[in-house]
Amino acid sequence: MMNPAWTRWINASVAVYMKTVTDTLKIPLLFDGIDEREPEKMHYNHAELRIGGPFVKELSKNYWYLQVDINILLTYLMQPTEDNVYDLQTWCGVIQEAMDGPIYVYKYGGEPGDDEAYVGCLRPRTGRYETNRVLSFGQISRVDRVRQAMIDARYEMYLDT
Repeated sequence: MMNPAWTRWINASVAVYMKTVTDTLKIPLLFDGIDEREPEKMHYNHAELRIGGPFVKELSKNYWYLQVDINILLTYLMQPTEDNVYDLQTWCGVIQEAMDGPIYVYKYGGEPGDDEAYVGCLRPRTGRYETNRVLSFGQISRVDRVRQAMIDARYEMYLDT
């Protein structure tokens, strides 16, 4: 039987993993759907984590295939005197590298049974259209000096229940 906690465990595990990555870059990570997006607080360098899925399919009795889409939207405030005009690209490269490998899923959360035990491993999907990619949106407004880029990756995981 499908476990309704899979979504929570996957979301929490990805958030914990990606937070360690963005902490190395010294940029805050906001988790879409968890962290509140207040306009007055959004005007600074930051990363936003979005997770689609899991998309679940039972392949055979109690053997499950899960697909998860993960993307990180980076927002960079351009400064009048740029110390490093490539900061946004550097962030993209570091995050893309981190998303090019496995993400371990644990029973994270605050619910009964969330004992931090290992659940499984999200692995990057391979295939013709399953690339881990960086999408640059450039300066997003004529008025605001804000640039954005996104790193997008697709994962899969198999589980026995």
